[in-house]
Amino acid sequence: MLQLSNTLVADSNPNSHVSESFRSLRTYIKQSGMLQDGGKSLLFTSGEAGEGKTTVMANLAVSFVQDGKKVAVVDCNLRKPALHTVFGVENSPGLADCLSGQKEPGKVTVYGNLANLTIVTAGNSIGSPPDLLGNSVMTELLEELKATHDLVLLDAPPAVPYSDARVLAPLTDGVIIIARYGKSKRELLRKVKALMEQAGTPILGIAINQAK
Repeated sequence: MLQLSNTLVADSNPNSHVSESFRSLRTYIKQSGMLQDGGKSLLFTSGEAGEGKTTVMANLAVSFVQDGKKVAVVDCNLRKPALHTVFGVENSPGLADCLSGQKEPGKVTVYGNLANLTIVTAGNSIGSPPDLLGNSVMTELLEELKATHDLVLLDAPPAVPYSDARVLAPLTDGVIIIARYGKSKRELLRKVKALMEQAGTPILGIAINQAK
């Protein structure tokens, strides 16, 4: 049995105002038309580390599961993995093990104690993260997850200091930029927006984390 961390407010306290904010984000994504247009994969990134990408993405995944959707979450932050901590699972084998040919895609998925939630942890990275994330196995894994789930959510490193998010963005149907209230710098957010626009992937919006 998995032990979920206390950062998953959407699961532990679904009636809280924080959980309601994730339902609002869920509603925004549904009303954006992305899902109706066949879009299934969303990338989460930010300008710098510590903005709360992993927490927002994990709670949003739980919210979609509570809405009856089958969801896969993928930890693409091979530099500083955190998703396994949030969901209380082992980090390896995971995505990096799959991308480096050490494991088959079907061997790196974990099914949590939340029905309809599949977790792909980051695993052990032994190569350059952008090179691993940009290889054809990543595309094949995403297509497989999209074929078997209603929604696939990808947690990427911050887009300004690293190129990983720019490598992943063209493989997805949309990007959500995470900003932290009172901390994120406007110039960095503008830089992330420009980088994602260069990647050619629609930006669904900027989600403000820890807003008062």
